[in-house]
Amino acid sequence: MALHETITSSEFHLILRQARNVLNGNMNANDEGVLAAVSQMAIERAEHTATDLSGALSDVIRQIGSIREREDYDRFREQLLPFVRPMAEVTDGDLKRLFPKVKNLRMPKFAAEVRKELTYLGWNDPGSNRKYIVFEKGQGFTGLYGQFRPSGKKGVCSICNGIGETGLFLTETRHAGGETYTKRGNYICTDSMACNRRLDDRKRFDEFIRTVTKS
Repeated sequence: MALHETITSSEFHLILRQARNVLNGNMNANDEGVLAAVSQMAIERAEHTATDLSGALSDVIRQIGSIREREDYDRFREQLLPFVRPMAEVTDGDLKRLFPKVKNLRMPKFAAEVRKELTYLGWNDPGSNRKYIVFEKGQGFTGLYGQFRPSGKKGVCSICNGIGETGLFLTETRHAGGETYTKRGNYICTDSMACNRRLDDRKRFDEFIRTVTKS
């Protein structure tokens, strides 16, 4: 891992949200005093977001104040991306260890640049009507799956708290003793990549995992 890859995917998306706030402010307001205040607040929030704020990262974050047009935002995003630590690559061997009873399971493969946008790896398997979720925990990975039924309409996602196309994610947890089960249903994004791009607080994802796995 490069020394400058110090921020997580969720921190990256939160910093980008602050940059979009400045972009939207410049598109919708004309008062220079208001715009300056919006920019300063966005910079402070973005710097506070970074758990490991280096001088180089701070210099990039302060470019938020220069965002006026979409091209400025896109340029800022490209400057910020090298500081993001990508999610580790999930191998076929990892997949077999996580889901030993599932045969011929296939998952999407992403380059490191795309994995920088991922807090978790999620994909739909239409053949089994399942959604699979894999995420880093400690030095390895944890995975789970549930039945997934697309709703065909927009709703609030239990993971990212954003609004998009959702479906019912139904999990089954075995109680102590193994004779009884609890089923839990949560509406989450159908498109896991879009969900990751809206997920700017890792705590929301962790809370979702606790909810669906508790016995």
